[in-house]
Amino acid sequence: MKQDGKFILLNCAELKPYIESLKGCKIFKTIQQHHTSSPSYKDFKNNHFELMKGMENYHVNTVKMSEVAQHFSTFPDGTICVGRPLTKDGGGFLGKQNTNAITLEHVGNFDSDVMTEEQKKSIILLNALLCIKFSITPSTVSLPYHCWVKNKSCPGTKFFGGNTRAVAEKNFIPLIKTAMVEPMTYEQAIKIVAEKVDTPASFWLKKRNIDPSFEALIIKMAKYIKGGMR
Repeated sequence: MKQDGKFILLNCAELKPYIESLKGCKIFKTIQQHHTSSPSYKDFKNNHFELMKGMENYHVNTVKMSEVAQHFSTFPDGTICVGRPLTKDGGGFLGKQNTNAITLEHVGNFDSDVMTEEQKKSIILLNALLCIKFSITPSTVSLPYHCWVKNKSCPGTKFFGGNTRAVAEKNFIPLIKTAMVEPMTYEQAIKIVAEKVDTPASFWLKKRNIDPSFEALIIKMAKYIKGGMR
Protein backbone atom coordinates (compact mmCIF):
# COMPACT_ATOMS: atom_id res chain seq x y z
CA MET A 1 0.00 0.00 0.00
CA LYS A 2 1.26 3.47 -0.94
CA GLN A 3 -0.31 6.85 -0.27
CA ASP A 4 0.03 10.35 -1.68
CA GLY A 5 -2.39 12.70 0.07
CA LYS A 6 -5.88 11.25 -0.20
CA PHE A 7 -4.88 8.90 -3.02
CA ILE A 8 -4.21 5.34 -1.78
CA LEU A 9 -2.65 2.77 -4.12
CA LEU A 10 -3.51 -0.88 -3.42
CA ASN A 11 -2.70 -4.20 -4.98
CA CYS A 12 -5.37 -6.90 -5.30
CA ALA A 13 -4.33 -8.62 -2.06
CA GLU A 14 -4.75 -5.36 -0.14
CA LEU A 15 -8.06 -4.42 -1.74
CA LYS A 16 -10.36 -6.85 0.08
CA PRO A 17 -9.37 -5.92 3.66
CA TYR A 18 -9.43 -2.23 2.70
CA ILE A 19 -13.01 -2.36 1.37
CA GLU A 20 -14.21 -4.58 4.22
CA SER A 21 -12.81 -2.09 6.75
CA LEU A 22 -14.62 0.95 5.32
CA LYS A 23 -17.18 2.55 7.62
CA GLY A 24 -19.56 5.50 7.35
CA CYS A 25 -20.15 4.99 3.61
CA LYS A 26 -23.23 6.11 1.71
CA ILE A 27 -25.78 3.59 0.53
CA PHE A 28 -24.93 2.70 -3.07
CA LYS A 29 -27.10 0.95 -5.62
CA THR A 30 -25.06 1.16 -8.83
CA ILE A 31 -21.41 0.97 -9.92
CA GLN A 32 -20.57 3.01 -13.05
CA GLN A 33 -18.01 1.62 -15.51
CA HIS A 34 -15.81 4.14 -17.35
CA HIS A 35 -12.53 4.13 -19.23
CA THR A 36 -10.34 7.19 -19.00
CA SER A 37 -9.67 7.30 -22.78
CA SER A 38 -7.04 9.92 -21.94
CA PRO A 39 -4.81 9.00 -20.16
CA SER A 40 -4.43 5.76 -22.12
CA TYR A 41 -1.91 2.93 -21.95
CA LYS A 42 0.77 5.00 -23.67
CA ASP A 43 0.59 7.51 -20.83
CA PHE A 44 1.03 4.93 -18.06
CA LYS A 45 4.64 4.76 -16.87
CA ASN A 46 4.20 3.52 -13.30
CA ASN A 47 3.02 7.07 -12.58
CA HIS A 48 -0.21 6.27 -10.75
CA PHE A 49 -0.31 9.33 -8.51
CA GLU A 50 0.71 11.70 -11.27
CA LEU A 51 -2.18 10.47 -13.42
CA MET A 52 -4.63 10.66 -10.53
CA LYS A 53 -3.63 14.26 -9.79
CA GLY A 54 -3.93 15.13 -13.47
CA MET A 55 -7.45 13.69 -13.62
CA GLU A 56 -8.46 15.54 -10.48
CA ASN A 57 -7.05 18.78 -11.87
CA TYR A 58 -9.20 18.31 -14.98
CA HIS A 59 -12.32 17.44 -13.00
CA VAL A 60 -11.93 20.39 -10.63
CA ASN A 61 -10.69 23.15 -12.94
CA THR A 62 -12.36 22.24 -16.24
CA VAL A 63 -15.49 20.27 -15.30
CA LYS A 64 -15.93 22.30 -12.08
CA MET A 65 -16.37 19.36 -9.72
CA SER A 66 -15.43 19.52 -6.05
CA GLU A 67 -12.76 16.83 -6.48
CA VAL A 68 -11.81 13.84 -8.64
CA ALA A 69 -14.95 12.17 -10.07
CA GLN A 70 -14.09 8.53 -9.43
CA HIS A 71 -14.03 6.58 -6.20
CA PHE A 72 -11.56 4.07 -7.62
CA SER A 73 -9.25 3.81 -10.63
CA THR A 74 -7.76 0.59 -12.00
CA PHE A 75 -4.40 0.56 -13.80
CA PRO A 76 -2.75 -1.62 -16.46
CA ASP A 77 -0.46 -3.21 -13.84
CA GLY A 78 -3.45 -4.44 -11.83
CA THR A 79 -3.23 -1.87 -9.03
CA ILE A 80 -6.22 0.09 -7.77
CA CYS A 81 -6.17 3.69 -6.55
CA VAL A 82 -8.66 5.19 -4.12
CA GLY A 83 -9.91 8.64 -5.10
CA ARG A 84 -13.22 10.24 -4.10
CA PRO A 85 -14.38 9.02 -0.66
CA LEU A 86 -17.36 6.68 -0.43
CA THR A 87 -19.16 9.23 1.72
CA LYS A 88 -20.05 10.98 -1.56
CA ASP A 89 -21.88 10.02 -4.75
CA GLY A 90 -19.70 9.50 -7.80
CA GLY A 91 -19.27 12.10 -10.51
CA GLY A 92 -19.15 9.98 -13.65
CA PHE A 93 -22.61 10.68 -15.07
CA LEU A 94 -24.73 13.82 -15.09
CA GLY A 95 -26.84 15.20 -12.26
CA LYS A 96 -29.29 12.81 -10.60
CA GLN A 97 -27.83 9.83 -12.49
CA ASN A 98 -24.96 9.95 -9.97
CA THR A 99 -27.26 9.48 -6.97
CA ASN A 100 -26.27 6.39 -4.96
CA ALA A 101 -23.64 5.58 -7.59
CA ILE A 102 -20.03 4.49 -7.26
CA THR A 103 -17.81 5.73 -10.10
CA LEU A 104 -14.99 3.53 -11.43
CA GLU A 105 -12.43 4.76 -13.96
CA HIS A 106 -10.37 2.11 -15.73
CA VAL A 107 -7.17 3.70 -17.03
CA GLY A 108 -6.87 3.05 -20.75
CA ASN A 109 -8.58 3.71 -24.05
CA PHE A 110 -10.50 0.51 -24.65
CA ASP A 111 -11.53 1.52 -28.12
CA SER A 112 -7.89 0.80 -29.04
CA ASP A 113 -5.86 -0.46 -26.05
CA VAL A 114 -5.84 -4.21 -25.41
CA MET A 115 -6.55 -4.64 -21.71
CA THR A 116 -3.91 -6.49 -19.70
CA GLU A 117 -4.84 -9.64 -17.78
CA GLU A 118 -3.74 -7.87 -14.59
CA GLN A 119 -6.21 -5.05 -15.12
CA LYS A 120 -9.01 -7.46 -16.02
CA LYS A 121 -8.48 -9.26 -12.71
CA SER A 122 -8.48 -6.03 -10.71
CA ILE A 123 -11.65 -4.76 -12.43
CA ILE A 124 -13.48 -8.01 -11.73
CA LEU A 125 -12.29 -8.15 -8.12
CA LEU A 126 -13.08 -4.48 -7.44
CA ASN A 127 -16.62 -4.78 -8.77
CA ALA A 128 -17.21 -8.04 -6.91
CA LEU A 129 -15.99 -6.67 -3.57
CA LEU A 130 -18.08 -3.52 -3.94
CA CYS A 131 -21.16 -5.58 -4.83
CA ILE A 132 -20.62 -7.66 -1.69
CA LYS A 133 -19.96 -4.62 0.49
CA PHE A 134 -23.10 -2.78 -0.62
CA SER A 135 -25.37 -5.80 -1.29
CA ILE A 136 -25.58 -5.05 -5.02
CA THR A 137 -26.72 -7.82 -7.37
CA PRO A 138 -24.64 -7.63 -10.58
CA SER A 139 -26.70 -6.79 -13.68
CA THR A 140 -26.68 -4.34 -16.56
CA VAL A 141 -28.87 -2.10 -14.39
CA SER A 142 -26.60 -2.11 -11.34
CA LEU A 143 -23.27 -2.01 -13.27
CA PRO A 144 -24.06 0.52 -16.02
CA TYR A 145 -21.63 1.47 -18.78
CA HIS A 146 -21.29 5.20 -19.54
CA CYS A 147 -22.28 4.70 -23.17
CA TRP A 148 -25.70 3.44 -22.12
CA VAL A 149 -26.67 6.86 -20.79
CA LYS A 150 -24.66 9.11 -23.11
CA ASN A 151 -23.78 8.96 -26.79
CA LYS A 152 -20.14 7.90 -26.49
CA SER A 153 -18.13 4.68 -26.53
CA CYS A 154 -17.03 4.67 -22.84
CA PRO A 155 -15.91 2.25 -21.36
CA GLY A 156 -14.74 1.28 -24.84
CA THR A 157 -15.79 -0.94 -27.73
CA LYS A 158 -13.24 -3.56 -26.58
CA PHE A 159 -14.18 -3.48 -22.88
CA PHE A 160 -14.52 -7.18 -22.02
CA GLY A 161 -15.41 -7.90 -25.62
CA GLY A 162 -17.68 -4.94 -26.31
CA ASN A 163 -19.74 -2.16 -24.78
CA THR A 164 -23.30 -3.26 -25.52
CA ARG A 165 -25.72 -4.56 -22.91
CA ALA A 166 -25.87 -7.94 -24.66
CA VAL A 167 -22.10 -8.37 -24.53
CA ALA A 168 -21.98 -7.20 -20.90
CA GLU A 169 -24.61 -9.80 -19.99
CA LYS A 170 -22.54 -12.48 -21.70
CA ASN A 171 -18.95 -11.50 -20.84
CA PHE A 172 -18.81 -9.08 -17.91
CA ILE A 173 -21.68 -9.70 -15.48
CA PRO A 174 -21.00 -13.47 -15.12
CA LEU A 175 -17.37 -12.77 -14.17
CA ILE A 176 -18.49 -10.50 -11.34
CA LYS A 177 -21.04 -13.02 -10.09
CA THR A 178 -18.44 -15.79 -10.09
CA ALA A 179 -15.91 -13.63 -8.25
CA MET A 180 -18.47 -12.92 -5.52
CA VAL A 181 -18.64 -16.61 -4.57
CA GLU A 182 -16.10 -17.23 -1.80
CA PRO A 183 -14.02 -20.38 -2.43
CA MET A 184 -14.72 -23.19 0.03
CA THR A 185 -11.95 -25.39 1.43
CA TYR A 186 -12.30 -29.13 2.04
CA GLU A 187 -12.03 -28.54 5.78
CA GLN A 188 -14.88 -25.98 5.69
CA ALA A 189 -16.99 -28.30 3.57
CA ILE A 190 -16.41 -31.25 5.88
CA LYS A 191 -17.84 -29.37 8.85
CA ILE A 192 -21.03 -28.58 6.92
CA VAL A 193 -21.46 -32.14 5.60
CA ALA A 194 -20.60 -33.76 8.93
CA GLU A 195 -23.21 -31.68 10.74
CA LYS A 196 -25.82 -32.53 8.12
CA VAL A 197 -25.27 -36.30 8.32
CA ASP A 198 -24.53 -36.28 12.06
CA THR A 199 -21.08 -37.84 11.66
CA PRO A 200 -17.88 -36.51 13.25
CA ALA A 201 -15.82 -34.32 10.92
CA SER A 202 -12.74 -36.35 11.89
CA PHE A 203 -14.30 -39.38 10.16
CA TRP A 204 -14.62 -37.52 6.87
CA LEU A 205 -11.20 -35.91 7.11
CA LYS A 206 -9.63 -39.37 7.02
CA LYS A 207 -11.47 -40.16 3.79
CA ARG A 208 -10.08 -37.29 1.70
CA ASN A 209 -7.58 -39.49 -0.18
CA ILE A 210 -9.87 -42.41 -1.04
CA ASP A 211 -10.54 -41.00 -4.52
CA PRO A 212 -9.13 -38.05 -6.54
CA SER A 213 -12.62 -36.59 -6.94
CA PHE A 214 -13.70 -37.04 -3.30
CA GLU A 215 -12.71 -33.56 -2.09
CA ALA A 216 -14.54 -31.88 -4.99
CA LEU A 217 -17.61 -34.00 -4.27
CA ILE A 218 -17.66 -33.03 -0.59
CA ILE A 219 -17.29 -29.33 -1.46
CA LYS A 220 -20.12 -29.62 -3.98
CA MET A 221 -22.33 -31.30 -1.37
CA ALA A 222 -21.53 -28.59 1.19
CA LYS A 223 -22.43 -25.82 -1.25
CA TYR A 224 -25.70 -27.58 -2.01
CA ILE A 225 -26.49 -27.88 1.70
CA LYS A 226 -25.80 -24.16 2.17
CA GLY A 227 -28.01 -23.34 -0.80
CA GLY A 228 -24.97 -21.97 -2.59
CA MET A 229 -25.22 -24.01 -5.78
CA ARG A 230 -25.01 -21.79 -8.87
